[in-house]
Amino acid sequence: MPRVPEVNLSQLPSVTGDDQRGKLGDPTWERVAAHCPQQLVQIDALMRSFAEHGTIPRRYIEIAVVTVSRLNECRHCVGRHSVRLHDTGLSHDTIKRILDEDCPGLDEKDRLVRNYARQVSENSATMRDAIFEALYAHFDNAQIVELTMRIGLAGFFNRFNNALQVELDEGHLTKFVSQNGHANTLPARSG
Repeated sequence: MPRVPEVNLSQLPSVTGDDQRGKLGDPTWERVAAHCPQQLVQIDALMRSFAEHGTIPRRYIEIAVVTVSRLNECRHCVGRHSVRLHDTGLSHDTIKRILDEDCPGLDEKDRLVRNYARQVSENSATMRDAIFEALYAHFDNAQIVELTMRIGLAGFFNRFNNALQVELDEGHLTKFVSQNGHANTLPARSG
């Protein structure tokens, strides 16, 4: 149960509420964020813009989001995005161990994205140019900016969900388990 009461699903702003009903699992953070409906609409528009106009393959976005979410121990985001990352071909063992330096199942580009997500999250003010040289071998300017935005947003969502104790919905937890993920590998419930 979140620390702030959830807004009834029928009261979600129409631009978000209608779309959320068709997704896997019920809206969770949206039902809490709906206390600020105009801001929720703007966040939803931003996330749609990434879906519609993003240039980075889904696998790399999900590697970045799961990395950041594991660093911040966000059960909600690790659970939701592990399901999506698994759908791109990574095993749940790899996803569980994504922070390990020698994580099995990650290729060189996967590791680069994981390492960049880590540096942006932990050392953004002191990052070295070398990681950008490596990024430019695989990504263009727009892709690096998009990846950086998604990493920063993942940190925002992690903090929002952790602080307000927004839980992982049953739909995503069920799919996670059906993909041979183990619930005990997710971060502990917040609070």
